[in-house]
Amino acid sequence: MVDPNAHLPPCVDQNCNCGDFVSQELAQLVLNELPSDPHKLDGDGNGRACEQLPAATPELDWETYFSNNPHIALGNPSHAGQENIDNYLIDRDQYVLAYSQSLGGLRWASWILSRDWVGSTERQNNFRPDGILPKGAYQVTPSDYSNSGYDRGHMVPSADRTASEQDNSATFLMTNIFPQTAENNRGPWKELESYCRDLLYQQGKTLYVIGGVYGQKRPIAKERVIPPSRTWKVIVIFDNSDPTIDNVTHSTQVIAVDMPNSKQLDEQWQTYQTSIDRIELATGYDLLSDIPKTLQAELEARRSSY
Repeated sequence: MVDPNAHLPPCVDQNCNCGDFVSQELAQLVLNELPSDPHKLDGDGNGRACEQLPAATPELDWETYFSNNPHIALGNPSHAGQENIDNYLIDRDQYVLAYSQSLGGLRWASWILSRDWVGSTERQNNFRPDGILPKGAYQVTPSDYSNSGYDRGHMVPSADRTASEQDNSATFLMTNIFPQTAENNRGPWKELESYCRDLLYQQGKTLYVIGGVYGQKRPIAKERVIPPSRTWKVIVIFDNSDPTIDNVTHSTQVIAVDMPNSKQLDEQWQTYQTSIDRIELATGYDLLSDIPKTLQAELEARRSSY
């Protein structure tokens, strides 16, 4: 499917605001493309959009941390490692994620959804700080979300890790939690999570999932936690094969979704389908980076249509 907005970040498909951009450069791109400024990015009319944002999207760190964890087999989107506390890789048996101290939350998480990870374990509900963070890092607590107006949203869903109490409990560590509007968490985001499990249970698929957040809204928890303005997810679908680079082909199906973390959303997750290229443009990340470049470019350019 040809996407007429393929060169623009996903928010232009709904309604952008300055909090949806990681840099002034990206906001300016939208303003230049849409000089009538339908999203009101140029508040003072001087021709420059969202001037309070950083001038340019930050460069990715050098990739210094290499992991054999299968949950990150297709690449490390932000080149997260264990030196930069704002791009800190947490490498677990159940998932891998990149944490940011300045955001008080994750940037992205990556995990496999297969029969090996699901069972009959009940939801543990034991939200708690994550002791894996380095000494001196602020430990976000469940009470930091109290009276904030946000749900404690999971990135790696509890229902994707039900093979054991230990696996399920790992999803309730606060590094896997982000401030999510109830309308997003219990609406299209939940529907997409359910669709992924339907692919597993009903069609026998194995999924490689990367989910994340970007953008900024008003801080909570005494400004220690920054709610994101957008949530995104990329799902690589495997037929009866392990989710490895060698099993990615030109016929591999991919779902890419980018939706507002707001109170006004369509209930259908399909409304927010996009391409991986556009998510990369919006975030500055390099998704599926370990897949051969020609194949990677083909998969990332497709707009998903489910």
